[in-house]
Amino acid sequence: MKEWADIFQAVVMIAGVVVLAAITIGTFLYAMRDVPRKITAFIGSWFVGLLLVVGVVWYGGSKSMTFDVGLRDNGSWVSNDTVHVAWTYTGIPSASTLYVAYRESGTTNDWADLGETVVSALVWEGTLENATNYDYLVYTTYVPPSPVHTNGVWVGPVYETKKRQGAQSFIVINGVIREHGKAIAPPNAKRKEEEDEE
Repeated sequence: MKEWADIFQAVVMIAGVVVLAAITIGTFLYAMRDVPRKITAFIGSWFVGLLLVVGVVWYGGSKSMTFDVGLRDNGSWVSNDTVHVAWTYTGIPSASTLYVAYRESGTTNDWADLGETVVSALVWEGTLENATNYDYLVYTTYVPPSPVHTNGVWVGPVYETKKRQGAQSFIVINGVIREHGKAIAPPNAKRKEEEDEE
């Protein structure tokens, strides 16, 4: 009889272990049902992030250009042996000389001039062996004049219009120039103040 009891006990124990294992495996599989999708999404996001980082590093390394005050990049690029510089400008006379200088990337060596043109050209292109290994500086030597106050006369800079057609400068619309508190220009503002005084 003890043998039957031992057999029954062994069967119940094995059955319990099997059921417990089945419950554990089922619970694990149920909990992990989204894991392949999550793993794929995680790998995908890392892959996209890695591509983004590589792209940014490549973009920054292949187009390391600094533009001087008054100049703004307008689609410049550098390839193996070609340097293409395009810019827009404000506050700089159109006839000013523009320089493109270069030096080896990651160094503090002196800049060497690669080429020059006038600011109004808006585009310059030149050749340089292994051009992607260099940093570039686009600059002018134009220094804007400081406003001067002498004997009641004020002198200030004017800027070219965007289209550079017709008048080559602009003034503040509805601006009034005063001397000792009285309008001296434009004439209509001066006239109006004189009429108000009468």
